[in-house]
Amino acid sequence: MNHYSKLLTQIPPILMPKEITSARIIEDGLNNRNILINETWLVKEYLFTDETTDPVNLRFLREKDSLLLLKGNPHAPGLLKYYDDGIRFFIARTWVEGQTLSHDYLLDNVELLANSLMSIHSITESTAGDFHYYDVIKRYLLEYKGMKRHYPTSPSLETEFSHFPSYERVNQYFIDHIHQLQSINSVKPLVRIHGDLVFSNIIHSQKNDEIAFIDWEYSTLADPYIDLAYLITQNQLSQKIQHTTVEKFGEQLGNQVNPEVLEFTCNLMNLMSGLWYVIQAARFRSTSVPFVEQHPSFIEFLSFAKDRFQALDLIEVL
Repeated sequence: MNHYSKLLTQIPPILMPKEITSARIIEDGLNNRNILINETWLVKEYLFTDETTDPVNLRFLREKDSLLLLKGNPHAPGLLKYYDDGIRFFIARTWVEGQTLSHDYLLDNVELLANSLMSIHSITESTAGDFHYYDVIKRYLLEYKGMKRHYPTSPSLETEFSHFPSYERVNQYFIDHIHQLQSINSVKPLVRIHGDLVFSNIIHSQKNDEIAFIDWEYSTLADPYIDLAYLITQNQLSQKIQHTTVEKFGEQLGNQVNPEVLEFTCNLMNLMSGLWYVIQAARFRSTSVPFVEQHPSFIEFLSFAKDRFQALDLIEVL
């Protein structure tokens, strides 16, 4: 038995190449486990870690359908095989070799990124996994509303959450922004968006000078401004990089990016991530991890949530 055989025992045989010369776990996400075989063949297992707000079968369906739709597109990995028995969900895809995007790297490749995203945004076909993107915020709002009931904790930790805005205030902020966004952007194109443009999901291949996007679990038909706003807010782009990025996207769109639409969309992306971070912190505090208030992940989640809510003036600077 090869030393990596044990690593592959949980993978359905249909997903693996005929010959295996190597296998290793690469960095896992919060909702998935990734094994790289032969340095070219990636098997991704979808984990049951976020069932309240985003069932695993939907994450699998969205990525599988998106990769099927993008077959042959140089800006997405190639889908090799997939497996779904109603209980376990896997995708095998090609490994994307290259440089993960960073702030410095983006500044030198903004035009390339804009061109690559425009290629994705030119697609208007729907898939079975498509959803209304802002429904994600609605799901997070419902969980935020019931945090204390769903994630009980000791009184010693209550002060960590006491300063966060009330559900009523956050919900009204969401409603107001959706209404204002609809009033100024009532006629908008629905195009294929990636939906999760953190730097770790954007890879530049220097070999062929192409940018590819990985992890399509949140892809859907939506307003293209969502991808741009997500890129800006979730990667905390500096004003200089943000200005250059918006300018290049405007050139590719053929018209200037509407600053008011972008601002409202950015606010909604910050609201979504603020809710997500505080919910993750609440889940974490309800576990049996000793000294949770000193745990790096707990502290990080709280800090990120505070930053997002403060950016939206939903809580005062502490």
